[in-house]
Parts: sequence; structure tokens; C-alpha cells
Amino acid sequence: MIGIDVGSSSVKALVLAGDGSVVESVSTAHALVPTPGAVEADAQGWWEATLAALQQLRTPLREIAAVGLSGNMSSVVLLDGDGEPLRPAPLLADPRGAAELAALDPALRADLAARSRHPVTTMSSLAALLWLRDHDAATFARARVWVHAKDFIGLRLTGALVSDGSDAHNALVHDALSGDWDRELIARAGLDPALFPPLADGGAVRGMLTDAAARATGLPAGIPVAVGGGDMATAALGAGAVEPGTLALSLGTSVTAIAPLASPQAFHDDWIGKLTLHPLPGGRGAFALASLLTGGLALNWLRTLVGGTLALPDGDAVIPDPDDELVFVPQLSGAGSPAFAPHLRGALLGLTPHVRGERIALALFEAIAFELKTIAELVGPDAAARVVATGGGANIGAWVQTLADVLGAPVEILSSHDVSAVGAALLARDALGDPLPASAVGRVAGAVAPRPRHAAAWAA
Repeated sequence: MIGIDVGSSSVKALVLAGDGSVVESVSTAHALVPTPGAVEADAQGWWEATLAALQQLRTPLREIAAVGLSGNMSSVVLLDGDGEPLRPAPLLADPRGAAELAALDPALRADLAARSRHPVTTMSSLAALLWLRDHDAATFARARVWVHAKDFIGLRLTGALVSDGSDAHNALVHDALSGDWDRELIARAGLDPALFPPLADGGAVRGMLTDAAARATGLPAGIPVAVGGGDMATAALGAGAVEPGTLALSLGTSVTAIAPLASPQAFHDDWIGKLTLHPLPGGRGAFALASLLTGGLALNWLRTLVGGTLALPDGDAVIPDPDDELVFVPQLSGAGSPAFAPHLRGALLGLTPHVRGERIALALFEAIAFELKTIAELVGPDAAARVVATGGGANIGAWVQTLADVLGAPVEILSSHDVSAVGAALLARDALGDPLPASAVGRVAGAVAPRPRHAAAWAA
């Protein structure tokens, strides 16, 4: 199977063997559209990057049995009646739409938050749709439907127009219980429900690969293409994080934490505004997502500040000192979970002439670890019974050791960091009618155990 993951800066193509092992993975970059005050991408650029990624694979494409899709969430691709994009697509990080959301009736805003279990922010597809309606009215009037990133690639592969609940839920007008759009909320927001694509389960067959797509890609015509899912949902699948008690961490530019739930109903009312709810494809339940806006971003900032080099200690050499007064407040780009306060800013407290860049980095790791501990405790006492980690930060021993000590649980490092593409390939297996168990993926390359004495020092 092949999993295609349309990221915000690149497209990955990953080949998954029948036993769940990763055969190979490649990536092709694509550029954002330079628009002042906006974060947008060209949907056609996604397609071209997809074709380029497929051509990089060494696996004979004629051997591929099915394709699954994943894509960056909250992207909004406006399509005309011929399925062609009308303009660049706003992405999740696009800041526009705040005024349009603020102008909504307070009762509607409350209902949007209650139904979606999300804060009503510009990170939603709804914000982009409202902004496009009000500020690019001529183009918006020509649109016949809007889709997400992975759905545009799915349309190119199969000619079928469909999305799934894991992506749809970021629009704030999706009902996770019924699995369909809430057309009443859509109409109350001043939008036409006919503009919203039909929905199906992420593991269902979107359609068969067309002859034209076969000629363009080199894949066999007639193989099934799964509907697919949003990248955070497919990341949960690819990390094997589908059972409550597993906390899946992605340690990248930002940091995300996925806490699987038995069902959407398991998302508590008092989590609204702190975590977000997301359905999992394939009838696998749901998950609560925590998003920390600063992770590797702050580490890269620090490297630049000190001249590019940080001699970080190995994990075993990280010695916690609860009496150390150095504190890194890591909200360089505002606060995500559990505060969702974009106006907050970072700070360094307790600086002395003896503090070096490496110690500041350790303070950053400590701050992130304690934020994640707060999130795990919010979800429940067993939320971090098992911790798995992916992303570039999972290769930094000092960071992972700090996480293990603060969380009081072993941190397992996954062998593949391309978990969204792995999850997409799993959905391709679903489309073949032969799902793989979660245990078949999320393979572990190594683990870092908490050190009892140091864990006790942090817990004191």
C-alpha cells in the first residue's frame, strides 16, 4: 500500500508492506504562495509534488494494491464546477478570519464550541470560509464546493468528491456523533450547506484510480483509493495510538499530544477550550489533541541566539535541579493547549552570568515536559500509561530523558517518524477490506525509561 501525506511544506509518499512494516518513504517539497498577511498554498502544487514523490519511489508502482491519503487539516480549497481550484488555499496557520468569527452571534459561537468541542479560532476551516466569503466575494460566488488538501489529491486520483469526519471536524460545523455536517449551524453562520462536500469514513473506498491518474502517476488503474484522514488522525493511526492510555507525542517545530478516547462522548465538557476533539477514521473512536505552539521552534531560536551550536548532554547526563531558578516560559508564538491564548509571549526568568545556552535548552525541555504532564493529568490518571514519541525532537536524548523523568513513564521512540503517511497507508489497507491491527504499526526503535531518583525529584 502507498500512503500519501500532503503536508504544509512537502508531500510524503510511503510504501507499507502487508505486515505493517515501512518499505520506504520519500518527500517532495512544495512552496507556499507568498501572500502578505496570509498563509496559503497552491493546490495544483500539491498535485505536482505528489507526482514527483511517487516517481522517487524505488518500489515498482505496478505492485501497489491500494492508496490512502492524509493531509494538512483546516486547508480550504475552493473548486469550480469542473473541480479546478479557484484560488490559493488558506491553511491552518492563516490568521485571517478573526473579525468574521468575532462578528458571529454569541449564541452561535457557543453552539459551535459545544458541538465541535473546539475553541472558535482562526485555526478552523470556518474562519477561512467566512473570510473568503467577505473579502473575495467574486471568487467565492463561483465556488461549487470546498475540500481539504487530501481530498483534492483524491479528486485527482479518482474523480470522486468526498471528505471524512477527521478533516471535517476542524470546520466547527461537523457532528462527531452522527458523522455528518451540522447543516443548521452552517446556515446560521451564513453559508450554504451545498458548498460542503459529502462525507464518508476515512477507511472507505473513495473510488478507483482512473486511467488518466494511472498515466500520470504510474500506479495501476482500478486500484482502490481510500477516503483518508486529516494528518493528526492518520498520525494517531500510524503511531499505533488508538487505545486509551497511550499518549502519542510529536516533537517538532511545535509539539502535539494525542490522547485516544473510546468514543467522542468520552471528551469531557471541561476540556473545551483546553483540548480539541477529533474523530478517528475506520471506526476507531476518537482522540483529544493538545497543541503546544512552541517546541523545536524555540530550540532553533536559541541556536541562532548562541551562534548555531548547542552541546546538549546525553540523556543520562541530564540531572534535574529543582532548586535551579532558571525558568523558560516557552510561549514564543502564543499559548496553545491548555490556555489557547495567542497573545501570550515567552520569557526567561532567573538568568545569571553563569547561564549557558545548553542550560537554557534544558529549561525549555523541562517547560515542555511539565506542560505535557499538565495535559496528561487533565485527560486522566492513566492517560500516559504508555508514551510514544516521533519527530526530530525524539532524536534528542536530553529532551526525551526529561520527558520520561517528568511524566514518570518510559518514552518509546518510534522507528518511523512519518506516522501520518503510515496512517494513510493503513487506511488503504482498510479500503482493501483487510484492516491491520494497531499493533502492526507504531514499531519501536528504542525506549528511554524514567530514572526513579530523578523522577522523584521532579515530582517533589
